[in-house]
Amino acid sequence: MISETGNDNLKEDYLQSEASYYPDSPVSSSPEAGQLSRRRDTLTSSGSIISEESGSIQRLVSSAAAASSIMTSGEFMQTAPLLTHKSKRSLLYKALCFLLLVFQGGILDFYLIIFTDLYWCSWIATDLVVISGWGIFFMKNARSKRERACGFHQKSSIFGCNLGEFTYAYLAWLIYVIACTPKVVLILETSILDLIELKVPCGVTGFKIIMLLSVPLLFCLINSIIEDLNGATRHRSQSCFLSTCLDLLDSFTLVEMLLRSEIPTLYLKYTVISVYFVALAVPTIWLYELTASELRFRWLWARFCASLVVNAPLLVVRCFQVYVYGMPVSVFMFKNMFFLVCRFLELVEQCVAVRGVRKLAGGGNPAQFSHCVSENDMCPHGYVNTLAVTQS
Repeated sequence: MISETGNDNLKEDYLQSEASYYPDSPVSSSPEAGQLSRRRDTLTSSGSIISEESGSIQRLVSSAAAASSIMTSGEFMQTAPLLTHKSKRSLLYKALCFLLLVFQGGILDFYLIIFTDLYWCSWIATDLVVISGWGIFFMKNARSKRERACGFHQKSSIFGCNLGEFTYAYLAWLIYVIACTPKVVLILETSILDLIELKVPCGVTGFKIIMLLSVPLLFCLINSIIEDLNGATRHRSQSCFLSTCLDLLDSFTLVEMLLRSEIPTLYLKYTVISVYFVALAVPTIWLYELTASELRFRWLWARFCASLVVNAPLLVVRCFQVYVYGMPVSVFMFKNMFFLVCRFLELVEQCVAVRGVRKLAGGGNPAQFSHCVSENDMCPHGYVNTLAVTQS
């Protein structure tokens, strides 16, 4: 009898230790554990009888307190470094955005002011407006993230789309393109470019580098507002960014030929300049698409048309160069054809998908596709905050 009681006590100690570490496990709620605990309660050293109800309540309270303390410490240890890392990363990319804006705008202003005395104050004022606009954008975006994290009902933007992770990013890029385009066009279409070649260190090469600073600026803008580094929105934005980079590189090779006076016709020259700035403005479209929570037919057509107005004119210019002026074939001709075919197939595929979802929904509201569920819409254990998702 004594040996049997000792074995039961050892087994009860093992089951209680396992239940304290894993309160939700089936071991803690098994009938065998309950029988052993009742038997141990009746066989205390003092001979007193402890009631079954008081013992079970005491064990439940102690196990719940231990579980709550363990989860709280684990959540703190996991979330605190991540939040600190993300905040530092976001601040770094925001600082890089402002540095690139100041550097590019300042150099272009230097080119314009040193060789002409007309409206030099207006160029500096334009840069101040752009920098102020980006500062307001970052503040509005941070406020939108806090509202979505708390599950508040948000208003729509001025164009009617629901606010998401990329809130107001398209407006920031649009302001930048509107301010940068006149400066570059004025330099390309006047004698300022020749003066830059003669009197400025680095010459035209420095001007090319200043033009290409738009690519790292777009990269810093995307990474300054990304929340989930492994989310669907980040992958989608990175794919759009790479596509825009290829379009800018394609058009910039023709701009280089224009700077070397290798574009013979005036119409081709204006086409090249126009397409370059259209490619520079295309991120406004897909940033606005990432802001919206609904994928409609107009987004599909806008995505296809954006690729069409960039790749089709470039393909025409290169065909003229090859078949009319006898220039060598460029690999970017195949890039233009490949992008046009891919965008067309993507348009057809997604139109069919949207129509299928509409039929399944009974022809009611338009099909809604979520680009991603951000980290702010997740509970501490990874479950989706449906209230925040539906209202955001």
